[in-house]
Amino acid sequence: MGRSDIPYAQRMAMKRQHDIVVNRDHAAKIAMYCLSVAMHEKEGIGYKRLVRYSHYFQEVVAEFYEDPELGMAHAKHRMAQMGMPISGEFFTHKVEGLSKREQEISDHRLQAVQVALICGAIAMNDMFGFGQERQFRISERADELSGRYNREGEKFLLDEMEKIGFVIIDGNAMAFTDDDGNAVTYKKWREQE
Repeated sequence: MGRSDIPYAQRMAMKRQHDIVVNRDHAAKIAMYCLSVAMHEKEGIGYKRLVRYSHYFQEVVAEFYEDPELGMAHAKHRMAQMGMPISGEFFTHKVEGLSKREQEISDHRLQAVQVALICGAIAMNDMFGFGQERQFRISERADELSGRYNREGEKFLLDEMEKIGFVIIDGNAMAFTDDDGNAVTYKKWREQE
């Protein structure tokens, strides 16, 4: 009863990897919400363009994680081209009272946020041509939203995404596309079904 053919050490390694991926994906989602709301407020980017941005953002993040070392080298190059050079080093923050495993998860979460913000900046430049000045304005607002998220949680971000036109389902801001990949409203998407 309760026996597994997978050795304990391997199960623990699988659980650790799962926790890292879950935290990485959540950090990317929150960063994308903050950047999307900030772009909407500061640059007037609407639902349809933000849907395209969110898809491209996810592609850039996935490409980064295919080979993180190469991904960081490309990111450093791209950010330098945009006039926003980065060191390529991840920041860490030691949290007192955490176990070694909990600290590792915390470090991965912080790194995931950094990766998401870098990928978000690259995606903004590729999609909208936003350079240094506009990106700093958006980043400043996204930082404010992130601080509010840390204090209040996710609900207010989801409310803001809903105001833009996204549909909130099971705690996620959902976007809909037609058969050609063009952003459509939920109502139009339902009519296609």
